[in-house]
Amino acid sequence: MLQALGVSAAAGLAGCGGRGGGSTSTNTDSGGGGDSGGDGGGGDSGDSGLPSQSEAVEEWGQRINEYARESGIDWQQFEGTSLIFGMNVHPFTSVTEPLLPYFEELTGISVTYNTFPEDQLWQKLTLDLNNESGVFDGFFLGLWPSARYHNAGWVKDLNQYINDSSLTDQDWLATGDWPESALNAFTYGDGDLISLPFGVEAYGAVAYDVPSVEAVGMEPPSSYPELRDLAQAIHESDEVDRAGIASRASSTTLSSANWATVFKSYDAEWIDYDAREATLNSDRGIASLEIFAEMMGDYGPADIGNFDWYRSNQAMGNGDVGMALHTPSAIGPWTQEQIDRTEWLPPLPGPDGTQLASTWEWGLGISEYTENPNAAWLFLQWALSRPMMLLTNTQQWEGQAVYGPARSNWLFEQDEYQELGPKESWNEAHRQGMEMVPSDPPPVPLHTPQNMDMMTEAAIAMNNAVTDSKSASEALDDAAPPITEYAKEIPEAYL
Repeated sequence: MLQALGVSAAAGLAGCGGRGGGSTSTNTDSGGGGDSGGDGGGGDSGDSGLPSQSEAVEEWGQRINEYARESGIDWQQFEGTSLIFGMNVHPFTSVTEPLLPYFEELTGISVTYNTFPEDQLWQKLTLDLNNESGVFDGFFLGLWPSARYHNAGWVKDLNQYINDSSLTDQDWLATGDWPESALNAFTYGDGDLISLPFGVEAYGAVAYDVPSVEAVGMEPPSSYPELRDLAQAIHESDEVDRAGIASRASSTTLSSANWATVFKSYDAEWIDYDAREATLNSDRGIASLEIFAEMMGDYGPADIGNFDWYRSNQAMGNGDVGMALHTPSAIGPWTQEQIDRTEWLPPLPGPDGTQLASTWEWGLGISEYTENPNAAWLFLQWALSRPMMLLTNTQQWEGQAVYGPARSNWLFEQDEYQELGPKESWNEAHRQGMEMVPSDPPPVPLHTPQNMDMMTEAAIAMNNAVTDSKSASEALDDAAPPITEYAKEIPEAYL
């Protein structure tokens, strides 16, 4: 089952969580996967000055529906339909679920969320889709394994709905709000767009604790050797009680995401698509892993080899490390003090000046087996609309988690976001990071159904080098043969 999903038994897919400009959120995940991102609960406003959940939901439900009525869409054309969406335990789920009655008020369509922890969700979806039963009309899609869903024929191409004027007001939908690289990442084959993202992450940005950098008398880094040297200085300083740097470094698949940014910035390639052979053990690939392993293994926390997304995030958020190689989109468990002390840099250049970034995205897709695809498409438009994305990215009620600047081309320009969102260095690290995400080929073999298999092997190699179980050269040489075998399985349509 897990192989069909394209995940390992130790799943731990995505680094997802609330991120803050004035908010903290909790996380109960222990596997580095989907974040609970806070309970999204209501209650009294407390000392924050925020309204209760019920008050904010009423305000935002009306606001979102007023915006929807400005479109040229007949929202009532599928009145009486009922939809079920398979959802992950996640900030997006907890924030949008209380608003579902407003969608029914607008459309006459009822939507129910069936919500599961991430690994259980993948299992439920796989069983449903393999059986072609159509229990779920739509569901969460994670970027790294989504090519398998497309290859299996499990998801609709959304272009057919976007181009249908009876279903879509394209000016109102405003797909230009998404970075081009974000939409390209969910596009397969002959241009099939299988998901619209609500969460977009650029990996390999640098978060640094300003007082720690000042204490060692150094400047913020502008290259990977400078990042290593700064990590060493912080780690060895008597003035700073922190390890130097942290990143995901466990052997689970998505833990390779930050190293993947270093790897691509070193002008390395995972495979030769023409020959269908692994090339990650090239001199450039080895050099990228050597400096990553040196930083994390020598100047990171003692048990860095066990760090998934959550533990890496927690280490920076709790003040245990001076820097993190990270995604700005997911800093859920950080304290407010650490948020205030932190500045961000976009992914650094490699030796030849190359700056390329890896990415993860969360989105919503429509099941191939639903009997109500048009109604599901109306829901996607409503749930991913401009005001909904503004809501999910700015804390509007006590306990609400925030996550996912998918419509960043629009979102970052909004006064409300500028007032309530994160600091400017966060925005710039995200913006520039997404501009660095390549599409052809993508930063990892996202466009192939074999992506998760290949990147699992890469993650194991990375972990072996970080923990000094093997040299970078030995680890990548060991990973190359199985990756070559997976590359040989890539269907021609995905090349």
